[in-house]
Amino acid sequence: MSQEITTTNILSLFETTKEQRRSFAEDVVIKMEDGATDPLKIHLQIKSMEDLIKTLTDGSEKTNKNVELANRYKKLVLDAAEKNGKKFQLHNAEFQIKEVGSTFDWSNCNDPEIIELLDQQEKVKEKVKQRQDFLKTVPAAGMDVRVGDEMVTVYPPSKRSTTSVSVTLK
Repeated sequence: MSQEITTTNILSLFETTKEQRRSFAEDVVIKMEDGATDPLKIHLQIKSMEDLIKTLTDGSEKTNKNVELANRYKKLVLDAAEKNGKKFQLHNAEFQIKEVGSTFDWSNCNDPEIIELLDQQEKVKEKVKQRQDFLKTVPAAGMDVRVGDEMVTVYPPSKRSTTSVSVTLK
């Protein structure tokens, strides 16, 4: 009797050890190198998996349009984990409930010094951005600029990039 193919059945294929996941990745690359599979199709499938993972795990409204779905997912996972304690072994993995990604809101401290320092920080960030924008316009041969009492030749920043294939999922 064959088992029905469901989303959770498919995900169960990835309940593997670190070495098994590494071997899986190695096999994918070997099949691409041997011409046994289409590299663009594999790339699309990987990007789709990344999007699926982001949809379920990214609770940031800035980066995930499905934040409500991600929050539901996280709540279900946390509720299930709490039934097992703070730290436990299950399904070939160690789970631990802990605080992650702490942030602090300094606005309610009523501390004039931190308010002033944060303001200075923002101004410095803006000055750095403006200077970087200027340096991008400097010709490759350099440009003489006055810094205080002396003339200095400044040069544009070196630029590095990586060529990659971008995928827009539909």
